[in-house]
Amino acid sequence: MNPDDAAILALDLGSTGLKGAWVGVRGAMGEILRAPSPLARPGLDAEAIWLAVRALMQDLLQAPEAPARPLAVALTGVTRTHVFVDAAGRPLAPVMPWGDPYGEDRAGELAQAYGVEGDTAGYGAFHPLARLLQFRLDRGAAPAAIVELRDWLNFRLTGRLATDAVALGRLAGAAQGPGPAEVLARLGLPASVLPPAVQPAEILGQLRAEDAGLPASLDGVPVACCSFDTWCTTLGLGAVAAGRIYDVSGTTEVLGTFAARPRAVDGMVCLPWTPGLWHLGGPCQTGLGTLAWFARAFLDSDDPAATLQAAMASTCDDAPLCLPYVTGERMPLWNSRLAASFHEVKATHTRRDLARAVAEGLALAHRLALQRLGVLGGGQPLHMGGGGATLAHWPQLRADAFGMPVRLGVCPEPALAGAALAAATALGVYPDIQAAQDAINEGSTVLHPEPARAAYFSGRARQFADVLQDTLNRTLT
Repeated sequence: MNPDDAAILALDLGSTGLKGAWVGVRGAMGEILRAPSPLARPGLDAEAIWLAVRALMQDLLQAPEAPARPLAVALTGVTRTHVFVDAAGRPLAPVMPWGDPYGEDRAGELAQAYGVEGDTAGYGAFHPLARLLQFRLDRGAAPAAIVELRDWLNFRLTGRLATDAVALGRLAGAAQGPGPAEVLARLGLPASVLPPAVQPAEILGQLRAEDAGLPASLDGVPVACCSFDTWCTTLGLGAVAAGRIYDVSGTTEVLGTFAARPRAVDGMVCLPWTPGLWHLGGPCQTGLGTLAWFARAFLDSDDPAATLQAAMASTCDDAPLCLPYVTGERMPLWNSRLAASFHEVKATHTRRDLARAVAEGLALAHRLALQRLGVLGGGQPLHMGGGGATLAHWPQLRADAFGMPVRLGVCPEPALAGAALAAATALGVYPDIQAAQDAINEGSTVLHPEPARAAYFSGRARQFADVLQDTLNRTLT
C-alpha cells in the first residue's frame, strides 16, 4: 500500500455543521463538503440524523477525488449527546443534546453513589449517568443502554454497539472511589447499560453496506473507533504531548492540557487520553454560540463574526463587564443555573460597547478556566483550533487576555485530520498516535500577546472574578 494514495472517509458531526472529506494518511485533505447539522433541528430524531450522515457519505463517494474503495471510515462529533436504546439498538426517545441540563436534579443521588459528600458539581446536568437516572424516573424503566450519538451512528455502520474508552473515562470517579460497575450496582442498574469500551485508534468493525443502505463497494471497509471531536481535534492540532495546552474554539469552548500522570482539580475532568498520557480540562458552555446569541439579539445577524466586528469598533474607555453565561456554564463551574449579566453599564454605552463586553467576558471566563488548570504564565503556547481560530480578532484577543502565545493549527479542519490519523493508526500505518501526529503537524502561525492589552486584561480578570463570586454566592442562597 502506498500511503500517499490511501484515503480515509472522515466525518465530523458538530452542533452547527456536518462536515466530511477524503483525508490522506499524511494529512492531505480533499474538498471539504458541508451540510447543516441535523443537531440544529428540533426533535433530534436519531434516524433522521443517521440519514443526514449517510447522505453526506454518499456525496463524498461522488467527489472527484474519491478512491475506488476507502482505506477506512472514521466518524467523530460532538460529545455528551446521548441516545437511549433498547436491546436491539433502537432509539427509545429523542437524542439528548450536549447542552440540555437533563439529569441535574439527580446530582445528589449520583454523587452519593460515587461516595461524594457535599459538593455535587459535575454529577448532575450533562452527566450520562444522571441522564440515565432521570430517564428511568420519567419512563418507569431504564433503557437497555445509553450511548453517545457517535457510537450509535457507528452501530448503524457496523452493527456493533460500543463506546470509546476516553468518553467512558468520565464515569471513573475519584482514584480511590468506586468504579462505574460498582456505581451502577449502587444505583440498581445493570452493568450492561454501558456498552463495551473500545480504545480510540482501534478498528471497531467492518461496514455492512446492505444494512446501512450504502453502495456495495463499501462492504467490509474498516470503521475506526474515534473519540469525540475534541479528542480528534487535539490530534489534528499537534497538541497531544505532555505539557501542551489546547483550545478548541467552537459553538462551545473546550480547554485542556496534558500530563504523564493524572491529577485532580476541582471542576476539571481528568481522563486517560492516549496510553501514558492524561488530559485535564473540559468543555465550557460558553463560546462562539454566545457571540452568535448577541448577534441575533442586538445586531440582526446570526454570525459570531458580527459580534466581534462590533466589539472591535468600540472606542470607550470604560467598557462594561459581562458575565457571558447565557446557557449556564460547565467547566470549571458546572452550574446550569448561571445566567448572563452586564455590569457598570452607562447611558453613554452603545451596542458596540456591549459587544466588546461579551467578547471580553468570554475571554475572561476562559482565562479563569486556564488559571484553574495552572497553565497561565508557564511559557507554553496555546494550540488553538476550531471555527474560532479562523475568525478575525478572536485568536489575538485570546492571546492578549491569557497573556500567552497562541499557535494556530496547520490543518484547515483538525477534527477531520485527527479522525483520519486515528484510523491510519488503527490500520497500522503509524505505530502509535504520537507518530501519526508528528507526521502531519509541521509549521504553524504564532500570535503573541500585546503587552498593553495583556496588562489591561490582568486588571479586568480581578474584576471579573469578584463579580462572578458575588453572583455564585447569590445563586447558592
